[in-house]
Amino acid sequence: MHNSKPWYQIEADIIAEFEKPETIRRWNYYTSVNGRSVWIIIASHNGRKYLKTQGDGYAPDNLLSLKDCP
Repeated sequence: MHNSKPWYQIEADIIAEFEKPETIRRWNYYTSVNGRSVWIIIASHNGRKYLKTQGDGYAPDNLLSLKDCP
C-alpha cells in the first residue's frame, strides 16, 4: 500500500477511463478505508452508470465511507 494524500476525480472521468480498452487504460482505482482496500468498479441501474466497490463482505460500501472532498 502507498501512503499517499487523498485526491479527487470526477465520476464521469473515472467511468470514461474504465471504458477504455485495457491495453490503453492508464489507471485502475481502489479505495482504502480503515486499512481495508477494495477495487472500484462500474455498475449500472436503469441505464445510469455509477461507481461502487467490489463486494468485500463488509458494510457499508467503501465509497460511502469516504469523507467529502474539500
